[in-house]
Amino acid sequence: MEYKKTKRTNQYIFEGSRHQAKRQKINVNAECKGILISTLSPKRTNIGIKEFLNFLKVHFPSEADEASVKQGPSKEDHQKEENKPNGEQAEQEGEGGRMEKQLKDEIKKENMEYNRFAPLRNIVKNFTFIKFNNVTEKNPSDMVQQIFVLAHNKKEKYILRHLCKIIPLDCICKPHLSPFIKAILPVLKGNFPEGTCVKENFTFGHLFKLMNVSAEEEEKKEGEEEGDKVGDKEGDKEDDKKEDQTKDDQKMEENKPKEETAPSEDKNANGKKVSWALIYKCSNTKTLMKKDVLTVLDNCIGSNYSVNLSNPDLAVVVYVTEVRFACLKKEIMCGISIVKGYEKTRKFNIAAFNEDS
Repeated sequence: MEYKKTKRTNQYIFEGSRHQAKRQKINVNAECKGILISTLSPKRTNIGIKEFLNFLKVHFPSEADEASVKQGPSKEDHQKEENKPNGEQAEQEGEGGRMEKQLKDEIKKENMEYNRFAPLRNIVKNFTFIKFNNVTEKNPSDMVQQIFVLAHNKKEKYILRHLCKIIPLDCICKPHLSPFIKAILPVLKGNFPEGTCVKENFTFGHLFKLMNVSAEEEEKKEGEEEGDKVGDKEGDKEDDKKEDQTKDDQKMEENKPKEETAPSEDKNANGKKVSWALIYKCSNTKTLMKKDVLTVLDNCIGSNYSVNLSNPDLAVVVYVTEVRFACLKKEIMCGISIVKGYEKTRKFNIAAFNEDS
């Protein structure tokens, strides 16, 4: 039996113990997905996590529970109950008894529900990451959209009253260009069917050629910039200039005469282009700037979709932040998701709906 000393004084942990297993599970991989939640105050973190987990279990049950509810009791069970005298339930002997089967089924269901969502506390400063363990689980963006639809319709009063913000992350990657492009390309292909990224010739290497960046140079940059932690004030100034340019372009297009816009409208069957916008947030890193994300999205989406910063139909959320693990290890992650009806969410602020009610 080998014991490993921890960083705390005079404490030893066995290498095969549960503590080390928990530390291994807490690491966030590139394939995982989940929801970032923040509470109104640090004192409400425990209550807020319990409230949110119970809300997910009630409003978003697992596929096994939905199938059992739809099927209902089987015909064989009804026939067995009718054949029994005076409704008495006769139990079979051994492990194949009816009561033991029911207990085993209930234990399996509870274990499945318990292991569906794993709350990782303080993995991001003032945020808790609800990790989805099931790969077949519904996308976090769809769940968050339904939550805000319930809050907007006011079917439930004081919905999630201990929480402040709910941010969905459909996929997670490292904050560098090459892993970011690999992660966001399949997401864009599913949500932008008329974009340039759907074409057969459009590949990962083709996108790097459009951006005038080679894959080898990008890999070198990743190795050099992994440990750097600097502010992003210079990038924000350039990004604000680009946003002002997009707003000016929108005004110029609106002021054009109707004769010029008529042929472009005839091309679209619905008469209006689907609009999109970038919701970007970054902290303590300069590895993935907003201008790089915008160039990737412009090359992938193309001119078949318009840009609307005030009320977009599709909001591309890119959240770059620092992650702290239980083993005192710090890394930087980039979360990606695409949300419909972003204006109704009030910037993912669920507390704003409770203030109105």
